[in-house]
Amino acid sequence: MKYPQVLLISNRFDFSTDFIAIELANQNIDFIRINRDELKDYFIEFDPIKPELKAKYNNYEFTISEEHLESIYYRAPTFLRDIFQEGLSEEEQLIRTQWAAFVRSLCVFEKAKWLNNPTDIYKAEIKPYQLFVANKLGMNIPKTIVSNITLKSDFEYQAIKSIDTAIVSHGENEGFVYTEIYKKNELEEVKYTSPFFIQQGLVPKIDIRVTVVENEAIAIEIISDKKIDEDWRRYKNELTYNIIELPKSVHDFCILYTKKLNLNFGAIDLVFYENQYYFIEINPTGEWSWLQKITGYKFDELIVKSLKKSI
Repeated sequence: MKYPQVLLISNRFDFSTDFIAIELANQNIDFIRINRDELKDYFIEFDPIKPELKAKYNNYEFTISEEHLESIYYRAPTFLRDIFQEGLSEEEQLIRTQWAAFVRSLCVFEKAKWLNNPTDIYKAEIKPYQLFVANKLGMNIPKTIVSNITLKSDFEYQAIKSIDTAIVSHGENEGFVYTEIYKKNELEEVKYTSPFFIQQGLVPKIDIRVTVVENEAIAIEIISDKKIDEDWRRYKNELTYNIIELPKSVHDFCILYTKKLNLNFGAIDLVFYENQYYFIEINPTGEWSWLQKITGYKFDELIVKSLKKSI
């Protein structure tokens, strides 16, 4: 029976968690990885009051207990976006909803250090709330309205984006909904059946990804040979990534902002526009492995350093 010190919650195909697992193994730290997409093959016995989790998977047994568990790395969404897809059986819908609820229930391990706790992730994923907090802390944000009508505005450009991460399915195909940029008066006033963000389009711009781990903030400038005014994620593999130093006030904001949301980790998107920095959004379970591969910065070592602080 194994009693791990570190618990990783992820899925089989998550490269960021792969990096963390390798680094934990290199440092001889006892850990266990639970992949959410394999949970249906587990045998579990979970006492939420004690709290204690006993589990068996492929003849491998382990126990998660407050006596031994020190920290948890949580790479999982709290909003389920793929439950009621066309063609899913009732059993598959139950598998997705109930195992997701089980994973969130592990928040009862309150003595462990979380990167991040699902209860905090849930609130931090609410994008209008993200903007509210950033503005409250004095950071620039794009002028924003939530509506289901394409309103005419005085902005030279308008950014139309989903309020929540939007993944839509059509048959067997899935698509990610990206931010779209429109010129002033290019949109007619039309009512839609669902709401969306209408934001001031910050064009031209420079995109910056800031990865925050506790009191560390690593900023990476995202640039291209061609002008990109729209969502840079469309061209993720065609861009150049450079580590940069932020002004102290912006650096300190990123750390303070993450703490304000009660997070130990966050992937913040900023924009540099007309010599000013603007907050766009934060992903409390953000991806970083591709940045480590491209820039060589050891995000895995930084995260493991945080996970093992209490060991």
